[in-house]
Amino acid sequence: MANIQPNRFVLQSADGKTKVDYETTSLVGQPVFNLTQSPGPIRHFSGSQIRRVNTEIGTLVTVTTHVTIDTGSASFSVLIPAISLNAVGEQKSFQTEAIITTHTGPNSVPAQGVHETYQFIPLTGQASFILSLLAPVVGAAAKAANP
Repeated sequence: MANIQPNRFVLQSADGKTKVDYETTSLVGQPVFNLTQSPGPIRHFSGSQIRRVNTEIGTLVTVTTHVTIDTGSASFSVLIPAISLNAVGEQKSFQTEAIITTHTGPNSVPAQGVHETYQFIPLTGQASFILSLLAPVVGAAAKAANP
């Protein structure tokens, strides 16, 4: 029996206002994270803009969605559980949580107290493995161009 790790995760909130399309690797060998938070446009993140932390409860994938130099920032995280697929074409449905974190900055009022607040958004979606025949070629070419 195969033990294939999914590399694409497509998630959505029950009301359809929050959508995530996350690929652990792309044609150029970097992760890609597309985020929709209605009524806004699709926001695209790639490479080092995406932070991943493996924990005992899954992989926490985070992107920064808003930054100021004085009053703080906001980030969007999604918890991806460990999932195994039996075949390349198989998809697994799963449920997880997205977390919107608001971080205070050095000029936030009040300066003392709680510096992060959290909003949790339940998500459901599909994990799958997508095969890209060009990924090894394009990734090797990118490395060769930037030694």
